[in-house]
Amino acid sequence: MGEGNSIQQQDGMIPIEDAVAIARLLGEVAGHDGDVNARKRLLMRRLKELTGADGWLWSMTFCDHSKEQPMSVGVIHEDLTQSQFDGWVEASQTCKLPPPEDAPLTVEMAKGRHYTRTRDQLVSDDDWYNHPTVKKYRLDRGIDDFLYSIYPLLGGVEMCSAIGLYRHVGREKFSDRRRRITHIVLSNVDWLHFAGLPEHRDNAVPQLTPTQRVVLVHLLDGRRRPDIAEAMSISENTVRDHVRSILRFYDAKDQLELVCKFRAGNGMDVEQE
Repeated sequence: MGEGNSIQQQDGMIPIEDAVAIARLLGEVAGHDGDVNARKRLLMRRLKELTGADGWLWSMTFCDHSKEQPMSVGVIHEDLTQSQFDGWVEASQTCKLPPPEDAPLTVEMAKGRHYTRTRDQLVSDDDWYNHPTVKKYRLDRGIDDFLYSIYPLLGGVEMCSAIGLYRHVGREKFSDRRRRITHIVLSNVDWLHFAGLPEHRDNAVPQLTPTQRVVLVHLLDGRRRPDIAEAMSISENTVRDHVRSILRFYDAKDQLELVCKFRAGNGMDVEQE
């Protein structure tokens, strides 16, 4: 499908081929018998195709309203290079100058409703392309335009299911049509948003230091300690100290148990006997 509308729309309705594609996508995901993460990956692969995205990520995000900064954990992602994913983590957690979309995203999150926004709805071209954090952690790593959909959980303010779709540098922006497709799809999978709720549901994540939050994201992504040290340009001993503090904080004996706490116990969307 092109970026424009190929079939004449009336009364704000989406084109019929979009509606058919959405119905097929939702039906395929509903009929999939994998665990919650497998279903999420299937949905996002199909949504990536429908929206012409180059990569995606899905995270549980906590909101620190005092700092206007969202904090994400429990991330799954595909088609982002390790450098691109590392840049996203670092920019969102440790930079002294946060990405320019953080403040408007936090304002929207505080409203406690599902919303979907293109990059230029949140940040102007001038602010985006001249922002040093964007240049260093996004553009220089090959990532440019984005489309975010935020789905509120647990009362709608402190925690949300956050989905990001990304395009490489040099590609056109996401259109309003792609935004509407994304919003409709993600509005119809509330069971999948809630199925991924971590066992640890309180506001503990904001109590970690920014560096510990980055280490936590890497641990939940399955990274080994030497790889985390290399990605963060710190020593393995420093990583080991952070990991020890994180495990103690969440009362987990090892990385596997920590992951389980953030993936609905056993990572499945059904309860065990």
